[in-house]
Amino acid sequence: MTRTERAANPRALVRDRSESKSGLDKSMRKNGSGQHNWGSLADEQYLETAGYEDEQRDFENATGVKPEAPEKPDLQRKDGSFTEEERETARKFRKNILKGQDVDLSAIARTSPAVSTSPPTTSPIVRDADTKTMKEA
Repeated sequence: MTRTERAANPRALVRDRSESKSGLDKSMRKNGSGQHNWGSLADEQYLETAGYEDEQRDFENATGVKPEAPEKPDLQRKDGSFTEEERETARKFRKNILKGQDVDLSAIARTSPAVSTSPPTTSPIVRDADTKTMKEA
């Protein structure tokens, strides 16, 4: 059946095409506001004020007792110098770590400074160097 034949069908002729399929009025808005029910700027101020008032009410109703935070241990920072024995132990550990079943990523991270190939900082930076003898570019 072609579209033309379907439109000429007696049922199609009786049907009122101005009514929506659901029977609701097409001009009625949904519960939202604005285009596509995303809300409008006019409602934004009301919603912000309502949220602020809710927050104030919650603050006033709070008991005032704060939960105690557990004490955190002091973090000790190592100066980065490792003995040759520590370096060798770290190398052996890293060499054999993937052979085991349980891979401990934190242990690998702890050994990374020991096997680092960065050059050591043996010469200190001097801030009071004599720069008068340097040629200007």
